[in-house]
Formats: sequence, C-alpha cells, structure tokens
Amino acid sequence: MNQESACCGWLEDSKNDGMLLSPTEALILMARVPLAVFVLILLAMSVPLQHSFGSTRTLDFFLFPDGSTHVTYSLESDPFLPDTEVSLYGDSVENLVAEDENGFPLTTQSEKNILQVETLGSSNILINYDTYSLISKDGKIWSFEIDSPVEFNVVMPENSVIVGMSTFPIDMNVDSDRTKILLPSGMAEITYFLAVAESSQVLPTEETPASEGDNSMMYVAGGAAVAIAAIAAIALKMKNKPKQIVSTSQTTVLEKNEPFNIEKVLEMPDLREDDKEIIKFIHENGGSALESDLRKKFLLPRTTMWRAVKRLERYELIEITKKDQQNLIKLTNVEDNKNE
Repeated sequence: MNQESACCGWLEDSKNDGMLLSPTEALILMARVPLAVFVLILLAMSVPLQHSFGSTRTLDFFLFPDGSTHVTYSLESDPFLPDTEVSLYGDSVENLVAEDENGFPLTTQSEKNILQVETLGSSNILINYDTYSLISKDGKIWSFEIDSPVEFNVVMPENSVIVGMSTFPIDMNVDSDRTKILLPSGMAEITYFLAVAESSQVLPTEETPASEGDNSMMYVAGGAAVAIAAIAAIALKMKNKPKQIVSTSQTTVLEKNEPFNIEKVLEMPDLREDDKEIIKFIHENGGSALESDLRKKFLLPRTTMWRAVKRLERYELIEITKKDQQNLIKLTNVEDNKNE
C-alpha cells in the first residue's frame, strides 16, 4: 500500500510538471506494459522535439560589375543533430558549396530559400554561392537590396560610385579600390553606378539639392568620357609595342619565352580585376600556389575558381600541373624572372 501511495505521489508530481497521464492511467499502463517500456514512454513525452536552425556568425556580400553577387557566411551548428537549416539570400543560387570547419564538403538539399545541410559532428558551417537576383538595374543605376537578420558586410564593385544608401552604415573603408561597408541588421538598399575612374567614392547625398537628382547621369557621362580617353591612350600605346602572342580569343602582353613581369600583367586592359588579384597573390606567394589555397584566400567555390584559373591559362599567364593529386597553379616563366 505504501508503494502504491509513493507511486501515485510521484506520478501526481509528474503531472504537475507537464506529464499527460493521470495517476490512475499511469497505474493501468504499468500493469499492462513492462516497466522499461513505460520509462521510455515517459522520457519521450517529456523531451521536446529538436529543430536546428543555423546561427549566423559572419555574412558578406561581394558585388561584381556583371550584376552577380557572391555570398559567403559562416554559421554555428549543433554537432549532435543530424542536419541544420540555413536561409538562402536570392531566388536563384549557383555554384553552392557547403563546408565544415575542416574544409570538408557537406551534403546539401535546398527547397525554395531554405538549405538543409547534413552537419552531424560539425560545429561550424561555411556557405559560398553566387546569385544574380540581389542586384537590379534601371538605366545606368544599379541597386543592391537585402533584408538580413544580422549585421553584414557589402563589398562594392571596383570603380563603383555610390549614389544612395537607405540606412546609415556602421563602418566604411576602401581596400584595393573596393569600398567595404558594414551595415546593421534589417532592410538595406544601396544604389550605385559603374565608372572608369581610378577610385570609388561616396557621393554626399545630404548636401545634394533635390534638383540634382539626375546628376548621376553627369557622372556616367564623365565616366564614359574617361573610358574613351583611356581606350584611345591604350590604342596609341599599343602601336609601339612588340608583336604579341595571341591565343584562341585572348591577348597577352608577354612575348614568348619572356620572363614573367607582374607590372605588365597588371596593366592588361582586358584582364578582369579579380583575376589580377589572383595573379598578385600567386606572385607574392613565390610564383605558385595550390588551387585549394586560392579558394581559401578568395573564398570562392571550386567551380568559380576553376573558371578563373582556366581564363588565366588562356592568357598564357599560368600553367596548371598536378602535385600530390592537387592542382598546382604556377606563373609562366617565373623561374627566369626570379633569376634576374
């Protein structure tokens, strides 16, 4: 009788703590099923279902002149849960790569704007992808718009001129001719246009009269004039240059067997700025670098970096070889250049 009273008292306390069974129902259930099964049922009823949603630590948007955006962000995940859900920015996503804290790729599955990542055993996730749906264009004016739950960085295209921002930035600086803006969480819109000027600048919107709302067209016209002048100067300069090597559809300023010259390469007018940054990094790294190191340095997915490497190979600026089953990217004729 004492045991029955103790059991009823324990079950009554369990009911007060949120259990769904009354003491009478619990006694009936204990009479019908083994005690171990009953304990498992109680545990299952008392433990809530776990649902993991990644907690964003850093979020960066890299804007490019062709209207594309490279998105990269790191998140914390629960290593004891089988998967983590991540919100995607943009309706269309390309070149998506998810990696754990050790750089190993993770299996993903997306539905609409939600990405499900298999993260069992991983405490950190790194997401990289490209999208064309975050930037729109109206005439000469480009617009980047985002709604973020956390503060984030926006890296503007090179030679872009900002004409408006919907929110006040936390911080702003210029690195390698690209403006980097730290913005608070929430909705943000940045409008800008692309110029050929040497550096980016932010227009003082608060000092601009309302009647000058179309002055951005004047800057565009000025940029076009600078572009025409630059093309004319390049054309005049190229007349006196030695005969050049022409590959399928690309032109290089280096003559055949000429030692690698970083200054000449960086002056190539038809070489993309992001490709020049890759060349500069390889040159500063002693003339060679693994493709995996390039991906880590520039935070680019495999397919995007491979396209960049192949472009540089068509320019005959690099050679691609194998080293320990990895792609080794080496500047052409760099050994001769070192011996000078």
